[in-house]
Amino acid sequence: MAARSFIIQLQPGVGQAILPDHRKMLPGLQYVVDAETFGKISLGARQNIVKVVSVNLDNTGNASLTTSSGTFVPAQVSSGLNTQAVASGVSWFNLLTTVGTSLSSFSLAGFGAQGYDAGGTQGTGTGIGTPNSTLSGTASNQTLVGPEGNRYSLVYNGTNVAISGGWSTVWLDENNRYVTPSGATSYQVNADGLGTSYAISSNTSLPSTLGTNVTTVGTKQGAFAGISLVNIPAGNFGWVMIEGTHPNVAVPSGTAVGSTVAVGSGTGANLGVARTVNPTATSVSAAGVVTGSALANNVFGTVLTAAASGTSTNQWFAAVEVRSRRVKKPYVRVLNKN
Repeated sequence: MAARSFIIQLQPGVGQAILPDHRKMLPGLQYVVDAETFGKISLGARQNIVKVVSVNLDNTGNASLTTSSGTFVPAQVSSGLNTQAVASGVSWFNLLTTVGTSLSSFSLAGFGAQGYDAGGTQGTGTGIGTPNSTLSGTASNQTLVGPEGNRYSLVYNGTNVAISGGWSTVWLDENNRYVTPSGATSYQVNADGLGTSYAISSNTSLPSTLGTNVTTVGTKQGAFAGISLVNIPAGNFGWVMIEGTHPNVAVPSGTAVGSTVAVGSGTGANLGVARTVNPTATSVSAAGVVTGSALANNVFGTVLTAAASGTSTNQWFAAVEVRSRRVKKPYVRVLNKN
Protein backbone atom coordinates (compact mmCIF):
# COMPACT_ATOMS: atom_id res chain seq x y z
CA MET A 1 0.00 0.00 0.00
CA ALA A 2 1.61 3.24 -1.14
CA ALA A 3 0.63 6.89 -1.44
CA ARG A 4 -0.51 8.19 -4.82
CA SER A 5 -0.81 11.86 -3.94
CA PHE A 6 -1.02 14.31 -1.05
CA ILE A 7 -3.08 17.43 -0.39
CA ILE A 8 -0.93 19.91 1.54
CA GLN A 9 -1.02 23.50 2.72
CA LEU A 10 1.27 25.88 4.55
CA GLN A 11 1.59 25.72 8.32
CA PRO A 12 -0.01 28.65 10.18
CA GLY A 13 2.29 31.65 10.18
CA VAL A 14 4.26 30.63 7.09
CA GLY A 15 4.07 33.30 4.38
CA GLN A 16 5.14 31.34 1.31
CA ALA A 17 7.15 28.36 0.10
CA ILE A 18 8.35 26.79 -3.14
CA LEU A 19 7.51 23.15 -3.88
CA PRO A 20 10.05 20.79 -5.47
CA ASP A 21 8.03 21.03 -8.70
CA HIS A 22 8.63 24.83 -8.58
CA ARG A 23 5.05 25.82 -7.69
CA LYS A 24 4.71 28.65 -5.21
CA MET A 25 2.65 27.96 -2.09
CA LEU A 26 0.61 30.74 -0.48
CA PRO A 27 -1.39 30.83 2.78
CA GLY A 28 -5.00 29.64 2.70
CA LEU A 29 -4.59 27.49 -0.40
CA GLN A 30 -4.34 23.74 -0.72
CA TYR A 31 -2.09 22.00 -3.23
CA VAL A 32 -2.17 18.49 -4.70
CA VAL A 33 1.27 16.93 -5.12
CA ASP A 34 2.15 13.49 -6.42
CA ALA A 35 4.00 11.04 -4.20
CA GLU A 36 7.31 11.56 -5.97
CA THR A 37 7.19 15.32 -5.44
CA PHE A 38 6.15 14.94 -1.80
CA GLY A 39 9.03 12.52 -1.25
CA LYS A 40 11.45 15.32 -2.15
CA ILE A 41 10.11 17.64 0.57
CA SER A 42 12.71 17.69 3.32
CA LEU A 43 12.03 16.50 6.85
CA GLY A 44 12.58 20.04 8.10
CA ALA A 45 9.88 21.37 5.78
CA ARG A 46 7.50 18.62 6.82
CA GLN A 47 7.95 19.61 10.44
CA ASN A 48 7.76 23.40 10.14
CA ILE A 49 6.59 24.53 6.67
CA VAL A 50 3.89 22.30 5.17
CA LYS A 51 0.94 20.47 6.68
CA VAL A 52 -0.58 17.33 5.16
CA VAL A 53 -4.35 17.67 4.83
CA SER A 54 -5.05 14.23 3.35
CA VAL A 55 -3.37 11.29 1.62
CA ASN A 56 -4.64 9.39 -1.41
CA LEU A 57 -3.47 5.78 -1.17
CA ASP A 58 -3.49 3.16 -3.91
CA ASN A 59 -6.06 1.18 -1.89
CA THR A 60 -8.56 4.06 -1.80
CA GLY A 61 -12.01 2.59 -2.32
CA ASN A 62 -11.01 -0.79 -0.92
CA ALA A 63 -10.68 -0.44 2.84
CA SER A 64 -9.98 -4.15 3.25
CA LEU A 65 -6.51 -3.66 1.75
CA THR A 66 -4.97 -2.35 4.95
CA THR A 67 -1.66 -3.65 6.26
CA SER A 68 -1.08 -1.20 9.08
CA SER A 69 -1.45 -3.82 11.81
CA GLY A 70 -0.31 -6.88 9.87
CA THR A 71 3.07 -8.42 9.20
CA PHE A 72 5.66 -6.90 6.91
CA VAL A 73 5.55 -7.77 3.22
CA PRO A 74 7.80 -5.73 0.89
CA ALA A 75 6.12 -3.84 -1.93
CA GLN A 76 5.46 -5.92 -5.07
CA VAL A 77 6.48 -9.09 -3.24
CA SER A 78 4.43 -11.96 -1.87
CA SER A 79 5.36 -14.60 0.65
CA GLY A 80 5.12 -17.22 -2.07
CA LEU A 81 7.66 -18.38 -4.61
CA ASN A 82 9.67 -15.48 -6.00
CA THR A 83 12.98 -17.05 -6.91
CA GLN A 84 13.61 -14.73 -9.81
CA ALA A 85 14.14 -11.75 -7.46
CA VAL A 86 17.66 -12.67 -6.35
CA ALA A 87 20.22 -15.19 -7.50
CA SER A 88 20.39 -18.67 -6.00
CA GLY A 89 16.65 -18.83 -5.38
CA VAL A 90 16.56 -16.28 -2.55
CA SER A 91 13.41 -14.15 -2.69
CA TRP A 92 13.17 -10.54 -1.55
CA PHE A 93 10.74 -11.60 1.15
CA ASN A 94 13.02 -14.32 2.51
CA LEU A 95 16.08 -12.10 2.35
CA LEU A 96 14.59 -9.08 4.11
CA THR A 97 12.86 -11.08 6.82
CA THR A 98 15.86 -13.28 7.64
CA VAL A 99 17.49 -12.82 11.04
CA GLY A 100 20.26 -14.79 12.69
CA THR A 101 23.41 -14.66 14.76
CA SER A 102 25.33 -15.61 11.63
CA LEU A 103 23.83 -14.91 8.22
CA SER A 104 24.95 -16.65 5.07
CA SER A 105 26.93 -14.45 2.70
CA PHE A 106 25.28 -13.51 -0.58
CA SER A 107 25.85 -11.12 -3.44
CA LEU A 108 23.63 -8.82 -5.44
CA ALA A 109 24.44 -7.13 -8.70
CA GLY A 110 22.92 -4.35 -10.74
CA PHE A 111 20.10 -2.09 -9.69
CA GLY A 112 19.18 -3.93 -6.51
CA ALA A 113 22.64 -3.31 -5.08
CA GLN A 114 22.78 0.46 -4.91
CA GLY A 115 24.13 0.42 -1.39
CA TYR A 116 26.43 2.72 0.53
CA ASP A 117 28.55 2.43 3.64
CA ALA A 118 28.21 4.44 6.84
CA GLY A 119 31.50 6.26 6.42
CA GLY A 120 30.88 7.15 2.78
CA THR A 121 34.17 5.65 1.61
CA GLN A 122 32.79 2.91 -0.61
CA GLY A 123 30.19 4.84 -2.59
CA THR A 124 27.62 2.91 -4.56
CA GLY A 125 28.71 -0.61 -5.30
CA THR A 126 27.78 -3.56 -7.42
CA GLY A 127 27.19 -5.94 -4.58
CA ILE A 128 26.43 -6.28 -0.92
CA GLY A 129 28.18 -8.59 1.49
CA THR A 130 26.49 -9.88 4.61
CA PRO A 131 28.89 -10.21 7.55
CA ASN A 132 29.15 -13.41 9.51
CA SER A 133 30.02 -13.98 13.16
CA THR A 134 33.70 -13.11 12.74
CA LEU A 135 32.92 -9.46 13.49
CA SER A 136 29.57 -7.77 13.88
CA GLY A 137 28.84 -5.29 11.15
CA THR A 138 31.85 -5.46 8.85
CA ALA A 139 30.01 -5.27 5.54
CA SER A 140 31.30 -2.46 3.34
CA ASN A 141 28.07 -2.22 1.37
CA GLN A 142 25.07 -2.57 3.62
CA THR A 143 22.10 -1.19 1.68
CA LEU A 144 19.92 -2.63 -1.07
CA VAL A 145 17.05 -1.23 -3.11
CA GLY A 146 13.70 -2.97 -3.48
CA PRO A 147 11.40 -3.13 -6.54
CA GLU A 148 9.70 0.21 -5.80
CA GLY A 149 12.82 2.06 -4.75
CA ASN A 150 12.50 1.28 -1.05
CA ARG A 151 15.87 1.15 0.68
CA TYR A 152 16.83 -1.43 3.28
CA SER A 153 19.89 -1.53 5.52
CA LEU A 154 21.62 -4.37 7.32
CA VAL A 155 21.90 -3.93 11.10
CA TYR A 156 22.96 -5.84 14.19
CA ASN A 157 20.98 -5.87 17.44
CA GLY A 158 23.86 -5.56 19.88
CA THR A 159 21.60 -5.09 22.91
CA ASN A 160 20.16 -7.57 25.39
CA VAL A 161 16.54 -6.92 24.35
CA ALA A 162 14.61 -7.99 21.27
CA ILE A 163 13.61 -5.40 18.68
CA SER A 164 10.02 -5.99 17.60
CA GLY A 165 8.83 -5.62 14.02
CA GLY A 166 7.78 -2.07 13.20
CA TRP A 167 9.91 -0.42 15.87
CA SER A 168 12.00 2.65 15.13
CA THR A 169 15.66 2.00 15.86
CA VAL A 170 18.66 4.24 16.46
CA TRP A 171 22.38 3.72 16.11
CA LEU A 172 24.51 2.49 18.97
CA ASP A 173 27.48 2.36 16.58
CA GLU A 174 26.74 3.32 12.97
CA ASN A 175 30.14 2.32 11.66
CA ASN A 176 29.69 -1.25 12.91
CA ARG A 177 25.90 -1.39 12.29
CA TYR A 178 24.85 -1.75 15.95
CA VAL A 179 21.28 -0.58 16.64
CA THR A 180 19.01 -0.32 19.65
CA PRO A 181 15.29 0.47 20.05
CA SER A 182 14.49 4.17 20.09
CA GLY A 183 14.51 5.66 23.56
CA ALA A 184 17.40 3.47 24.67
CA THR A 185 20.33 5.83 24.07
CA SER A 186 21.16 9.55 24.10
CA TYR A 187 21.40 11.77 21.01
CA GLN A 188 22.76 15.28 20.51
CA VAL A 189 22.99 17.66 17.57
CA ASN A 190 25.46 20.56 17.49
CA ALA A 191 26.06 23.45 15.09
CA ASP A 192 29.51 24.26 13.72
CA GLY A 193 30.95 27.72 13.11
CA LEU A 194 29.15 27.95 9.76
CA GLY A 195 25.80 27.14 11.35
CA THR A 196 25.62 23.64 9.87
CA SER A 197 23.97 21.10 12.17
CA TYR A 198 25.47 17.66 12.72
CA ALA A 199 25.02 14.69 15.04
CA ILE A 200 27.98 14.54 17.39
CA SER A 201 30.30 11.55 17.32
CA SER A 202 30.81 9.14 20.19
CA ASN A 203 33.35 6.54 21.22
CA THR A 204 31.89 3.07 21.79
CA SER A 205 32.93 -0.33 23.04
CA LEU A 206 30.23 -2.90 22.36
CA PRO A 207 30.09 -6.70 22.58
CA SER A 208 30.29 -8.77 19.39
CA THR A 209 29.17 -12.29 18.61
CA LEU A 210 32.70 -13.45 19.40
CA GLY A 211 32.37 -12.46 23.03
CA THR A 212 34.92 -9.67 22.71
CA ASN A 213 34.17 -5.96 22.44
CA VAL A 214 34.22 -3.97 19.19
CA THR A 215 35.75 -0.58 19.99
CA THR A 216 35.10 2.39 17.74
CA VAL A 217 36.46 5.92 18.02
CA GLY A 218 34.18 8.48 16.39
CA THR A 219 30.88 6.90 15.39
CA LYS A 220 27.32 8.18 15.29
CA GLN A 221 25.05 7.24 18.18
CA GLY A 222 21.37 7.93 18.78
CA ALA A 223 20.45 9.00 15.23
CA PHE A 224 17.58 7.31 13.39
CA ALA A 225 18.76 4.01 11.90
CA GLY A 226 15.57 2.61 10.35
CA ILE A 227 12.31 0.77 10.99
CA SER A 228 12.63 -2.93 11.74
CA LEU A 229 10.87 -5.27 9.32
CA VAL A 230 10.43 -8.26 11.64
CA ASN A 231 11.46 -9.16 15.19
CA ILE A 232 15.25 -9.04 15.60
CA PRO A 233 16.31 -10.96 18.72
CA ALA A 234 19.23 -9.74 20.82
CA GLY A 235 22.56 -10.61 19.20
CA ASN A 236 21.02 -11.09 15.75
CA PHE A 237 21.47 -9.50 12.35
CA GLY A 238 18.40 -8.20 10.53
CA TRP A 239 17.11 -5.59 8.12
CA VAL A 240 15.54 -2.18 8.65
CA MET A 241 13.87 0.17 6.17
CA ILE A 242 15.59 3.52 5.76
CA GLU A 243 13.49 4.91 2.92
CA GLY A 244 10.12 4.02 1.40
CA THR A 245 6.66 3.01 2.59
CA HIS A 246 6.66 0.83 5.70
CA PRO A 247 3.19 -0.65 6.35
CA ASN A 248 3.61 -1.39 10.03
CA VAL A 249 5.31 1.32 12.16
CA ALA A 250 4.65 1.56 15.90
CA VAL A 251 3.07 4.97 16.64
CA PRO A 252 1.07 6.48 19.52
CA SER A 253 -2.64 5.67 19.76
CA GLY A 254 -4.70 8.29 17.96
CA THR A 255 -1.97 9.31 15.51
CA ALA A 256 -3.67 11.05 12.58
CA VAL A 257 -3.00 10.72 8.86
CA GLY A 258 -0.41 13.28 7.74
CA SER A 259 1.33 13.52 11.10
CA THR A 260 5.09 14.03 11.09
CA VAL A 261 6.79 11.36 13.17
CA ALA A 262 10.17 11.11 14.83
CA VAL A 263 12.16 8.72 16.97
CA GLY A 264 10.46 8.31 20.34
CA SER A 265 12.01 8.49 23.78
CA GLY A 266 9.66 6.08 25.52
CA THR A 267 10.62 3.08 27.61
CA GLY A 268 8.77 0.00 28.76
CA ALA A 269 5.53 -0.41 26.78
CA ASN A 270 6.51 2.62 24.64
CA LEU A 271 9.96 1.33 23.72
CA GLY A 272 10.46 1.55 19.96
CA VAL A 273 7.32 3.64 19.44
CA ALA A 274 7.66 6.75 17.27
CA ARG A 275 6.34 10.12 18.44
CA THR A 276 4.47 12.84 16.60
CA VAL A 277 6.18 16.21 16.12
CA ASN A 278 4.58 19.65 15.87
CA PRO A 279 6.18 22.74 14.31
CA THR A 280 9.08 23.72 16.55
CA ALA A 281 11.41 26.71 16.47
CA THR A 282 15.10 25.88 16.12
CA SER A 283 17.48 27.27 18.72
CA VAL A 284 21.20 27.00 19.35
CA SER A 285 22.62 27.27 22.86
CA ALA A 286 25.81 29.09 23.80
CA ALA A 287 27.51 25.69 23.81
CA GLY A 288 26.38 25.06 20.22
CA VAL A 289 23.69 22.47 21.06
CA VAL A 290 20.79 22.52 18.59
CA THR A 291 17.21 21.89 19.66
CA GLY A 292 13.92 22.02 17.78
CA SER A 293 15.17 21.25 14.26
CA ALA A 294 14.06 18.15 12.35
CA LEU A 295 17.56 16.72 12.72
CA ALA A 296 17.62 17.38 16.45
CA ASN A 297 14.12 15.93 16.81
CA ASN A 298 15.14 12.79 14.88
CA VAL A 299 12.26 13.19 12.39
CA PHE A 300 12.01 10.38 9.84
CA GLY A 301 8.68 10.41 8.01
CA THR A 302 4.98 11.06 7.45
CA VAL A 303 2.01 8.92 8.57
CA LEU A 304 -0.14 7.57 5.71
CA THR A 305 -2.90 5.71 7.59
CA ALA A 306 -4.72 6.14 10.87
CA ALA A 307 -3.19 4.21 13.77
CA ALA A 308 -4.63 0.72 14.25
CA SER A 309 -4.25 -1.57 17.24
CA GLY A 310 -1.66 -4.30 16.70
CA THR A 311 -2.53 -7.91 17.32
CA SER A 312 -1.39 -8.99 20.82
CA THR A 313 1.22 -6.22 20.96
CA ASN A 314 -0.41 -3.55 23.19
CA GLN A 315 0.89 -1.06 20.64
CA TRP A 316 -0.57 0.86 17.70
CA PHE A 317 0.68 0.78 14.13
CA ALA A 318 0.34 2.85 10.97
CA ALA A 319 1.79 2.93 7.48
CA VAL A 320 4.55 5.54 7.28
CA GLU A 321 6.40 7.07 4.36
CA VAL A 322 9.99 6.98 5.62
CA ARG A 323 11.98 9.81 4.06
CA SER A 324 15.73 9.64 3.44
CA ARG A 325 17.69 11.46 6.14
CA ARG A 326 19.72 13.19 3.44
CA VAL A 327 18.60 16.67 2.43
CA LYS A 328 18.64 15.54 -1.19
CA LYS A 329 17.22 12.07 -1.70
CA PRO A 330 19.70 9.47 -3.05
CA TYR A 331 19.48 8.91 -6.78
CA VAL A 332 18.08 5.52 -7.77
CA ARG A 333 19.22 4.18 -11.11
CA VAL A 334 16.52 2.58 -13.26
CA LEU A 335 16.56 0.55 -16.43
CA ASN A 336 16.20 2.55 -19.63
CA LYS A 337 13.29 0.90 -21.42
CA ASN A 338 13.56 2.95 -24.62
